[in-house]
Amino acid sequence: MQYFFTSRIGNSRFELADGSLLCRDVPIARTGLQVYDESELGLEGDSDGEVVITRAADEVFRPETLASFEGMTFTLLHPSEMVNPGNWKDHAQGHIQNVRRGTGDQSDLMLADIHVKSADGIRAIISGQDEISCGYDAEYEQTEPGKARQHTIIGNHAALVPNGRAGKRCSIGDSLFMANKDQGWFTRLKRAVKTKDADGIAELVENAPEGFTADSDDLPHGVNLNINLSPQQPLPPEKPLGGLTTDNEGITLESLAAQVAALTELLKGGSPSSTTDSDDTDEEEEKKKATTDAAYQQGVISRAELILPGVALPEGGKLAAFKRATMDQAFKTPEGHALLLPLVGAAPDFAKMPKATLDATFVSASEIAKVRNSTAAAPARVSAFDASNKNSPAALNKAFAEHWKK
Repeated sequence: MQYFFTSRIGNSRFELADGSLLCRDVPIARTGLQVYDESELGLEGDSDGEVVITRAADEVFRPETLASFEGMTFTLLHPSEMVNPGNWKDHAQGHIQNVRRGTGDQSDLMLADIHVKSADGIRAIISGQDEISCGYDAEYEQTEPGKARQHTIIGNHAALVPNGRAGKRCSIGDSLFMANKDQGWFTRLKRAVKTKDADGIAELVENAPEGFTADSDDLPHGVNLNINLSPQQPLPPEKPLGGLTTDNEGITLESLAAQVAALTELLKGGSPSSTTDSDDTDEEEEKKKATTDAAYQQGVISRAELILPGVALPEGGKLAAFKRATMDQAFKTPEGHALLLPLVGAAPDFAKMPKATLDATFVSASEIAKVRNSTAAAPARVSAFDASNKNSPAALNKAFAEHWKK
């Protein structure tokens, strides 16, 4: 479809003659898996109260479905009710058209051209809000608890939202600013794992927030997860990778390990965002860290010693290769196998593990080993009221009584 424009703002953004904004070839929906709360659909959810919905290509690209989105309203956020002639003026920021199925590597996406007619809508997009979420009617068939199939999709509107259910792939291109990466990060990561969205996981890991606290409303109820700098391994200022600590009421090491394992398995999928960097790139990154922080290399050695006692960095050895070799050797020992198995699964390939996953696993394993070592090394505590303790009240009273008898 041809458009007349007065200026080009980016690869896919154009200013039209009336000053409105045209965003071409925008992914507005996709096939695959999406997560809903069970209360949204009235279906039986999983242990998290969520339902993973399967959206098959023959439903998303059904001719009636594509036609139903043609000319529909573009909104800022989802309205509280479906757009209709009675409320259209309250919600309309523009419209969508030229709705079609993508081709090539976009063959799983529904594309559209978005015409943004309001000043508020244009400002929102230019300021960096760019994820798209469609509003529609559909029917659902539950296949098992926590899973269902979506069909008979009829479009109503497309909304600009902070965190779209379809993920970063369904967003307006040429974004000038990154959206707030802290908002809903944990929830988005959990849902990306559920939907096997490797691209989404890679993007979330790359833009992880600096830390969570008990006040973070994004964490599940009852979880207190703190990410802080470990004193055993001072880190370079540009991108800290701290230790992971928990308390008794917080997330367990086992659940953390399970999440890291799930993350690792998805990152092994080989998507463009998760391919392993070359060995040279890995070592350059490690060399830069060691150069900017004199204690970094010693910190790596200390962590390796926790994972595989007695291991030593060879003279002139490279740090990334040292991390891989340490975990590979440790996995072949009974203690190391028990330590690493929850993190990497039964058949890990440390040589091909992506650098981000390597670092996360290396730090997590050393922290778990540290906790286990400190627990095993803790001296037995003797109660002050234990009669076998010579300084217990009972023993002292007995000694005093015998003294005064004399």
